[in-house]
Amino acid sequence: MYDFEKKSGLPRKEKRMEAFRNALEDCHLMDVGYSRNWFTWEKGNLPKTNIRERLDRGVANVNWISRFSETNIKHLVHSTSDHCPLLITTTNE
Repeated sequence: MYDFEKKSGLPRKEKRMEAFRNALEDCHLMDVGYSRNWFTWEKGNLPKTNIRERLDRGVANVNWISRFSETNIKHLVHSTSDHCPLLITTTNE
């Protein structure tokens, strides 16, 4: 969604990011937020070739957020995939 959500590699295209933000707005969806690791995707094992981005996120509408106000999304550590799994909880347990 934003330039600061990517580290290294080619910069994101502003038009694509804006189109994604507009699509979320048109659908009345907002980012739920997260805890733990910032980036959810990683490519390249060497510091010189490593690229990290926050690609995966949870979005919801106002009604869902009101109903599940204690929602928390954790970015877990990835193992076999290059994406971090997202653990979504809807209560503070």
